[in-house]
Amino acid sequence: MSRNLSIQSRQLCGTLLFCLLLVPLCAARDWRYEETHNDTRNFASGGNVHVRLSVGDLRIRRGDSTKIKLQYTVKSRHESSVKDARVDFYVRGNDATLDFHAPHGGDTQFDVELEIPASAHLDVHQKVGDLTVDSIDGDKDLNLGVGDIRISTEQKGYRLVNVSTGIGDVNSHGYGETRGWLGKSLKYHGDGKYELRAHVGVGDIRLEED
Repeated sequence: MSRNLSIQSRQLCGTLLFCLLLVPLCAARDWRYEETHNDTRNFASGGNVHVRLSVGDLRIRRGDSTKIKLQYTVKSRHESSVKDARVDFYVRGNDATLDFHAPHGGDTQFDVELEIPASAHLDVHQKVGDLTVDSIDGDKDLNLGVGDIRISTEQKGYRLVNVSTGIGDVNSHGYGETRGWLGKSLKYHGDGKYELRAHVGVGDIRLEED
């Protein structure tokens, strides 16, 4: 028992330290410069979409069944940071990768709108910001450091749902009861064919019926 408490204490301390280190990045900014860009790529239905984002909000929704459409806005207090920010976006077979790079200094963020095929499988790693996923049926592996995750999809499509927060709540309807105190966790087994795995270090997770 004491060993489990010790492990939980170390995990909690690590999560709190991570949160404190990222607080400056979460503070409201007086964005003086911004640029918006658009890009579209052909993509196979049912492929894998990998997204890497440090700071910003990410919204992913159902789009064309054979394309990925990207719109993003770079915001910063410095014009040079807006110019130096970039996105590595490439498709190789059934795998698409979008890697967002901001200059060092913590004064730049991305606001991202992404449309992907409904049956695409998602792999998202995001440090700070909010993540929204609407009407995507495929497997989802979502990891967020600080912020909230909202997922809107049909419950009947899942065979496994495994979500958790380090510090925060898990809100859902029909997926069963959550467990935990400071952080919450939820496991659900259904008759569908897809899996949802999601974790937030500091923040909430909300599961909504599509």
